Amino acid sequence: MIRRYDRQLHETARDRARVAAELLEEARQLTETAMLGLDAGNGNGHGNGNGHDNGNGHSHGNGNGSDHAHGNGNGHASGTAAARRNRTLASLRPAASEAERTLAALDTAIAAQPDSVSLLLERAKHLGTMGRYSDARADLERGLLLDSTNVTVRSALGIVLLRKGLWANAVPHLRLVVEQESWSPTAWFYLGEALNHADDLDGALAAFGRAAELDPHHAKALYGQGVVLDRLRRPEDAARLYRRSREVAAK
Repeated sequence: MIRRYDRQLHETARDRARVAAELLEEARQLTETAMLGLDAGNGNGHGNGNGHDNGNGHSHGNGNGSDHAHGNGNGHASGTAAARRNRTLASLRPAASEAERTLAALDTAIAAQPDSVSLLLERAKHLGTMGRYSDARADLERGLLLDSTNVTVRSALGIVLLRKGLWANAVPHLRLVVEQESWSPTAWFYLGEALNHADDLDGALAAFGRAAELDPHHAKALYGQGVVLDRLRRPEDAARLYRRSREVAAK
């Protein structure tokens, strides 16, 4: 019995590590695509980003290092590190300038049409690809002021708030999304993520369960149920859901 329990613990830890790695990869992909809508998922639980353990931090340099290579006494920079850094910076400049040019074009368009919800949404998506979630949030909140019934804007705002780790703020937006798109397992899944992090465990379990009912192959909804059951101190039920999630993901 003890050996079996140890094996279950090992499988649970392995499942958690696997899903955590997937979620980190999705967070990276989110900054490289313009998809912020809730329906970016492909129906198998591997949609774009989900707010669980991954979306509220970006790695930034701490600014303590010198940006100048030190010469060897004759005024010339030396060492391969400086050359490698210069090559890296040169390779990054074209992409960065393209992103800035796109943003400048959107800024100009919005200056001419400040009440265009579609333009605000487009700029918010672009800002999301740049990792500028606070600015994206501002555009989406303005979009909602202009059109409070726009479910695309609301769903995008819910995801941005998840990315920033503002779980409680995301919940009311995601509740409204599932009211309007109750057929969407992805919408229910994101609501479950927000509720789990906001410590509404019963609500999270129900939302994950609804997502899994709508899409029995939604591996992450099944895994989410396992996480909540673990938190509710129901390890045997959690192990069953982890196992089911693993089986579905393997297909």
